[in-house]
Amino acid sequence: MDNVLIIDMLYQLFVLITVLIVPILVVVVIVKVVRRMDRRADERLKLDKENAALQQQQIKEINARITNIEKMLKEVD
Repeated sequence: MDNVLIIDMLYQLFVLITVLIVPILVVVVIVKVVRRMDRRADERLKLDKENAALQQQQIKEINARITNIEKMLKEVD
């Protein structure tokens, strides 16, 4: 009887620990994944902003070149 009681107690302890620890671990993993995704999204946003600024600068330079070419063509005509 004592062995059965001890085994039953150990089983109940195992189930209790499993019921408490597994959900906590799941929540911790989910939080880590969400934070990692948030950091990656922030990095992507930063890169997109930098690329947009670079493209705007390139457009300004191209517009300036086109303006100069147009002026030169008008002078030739």
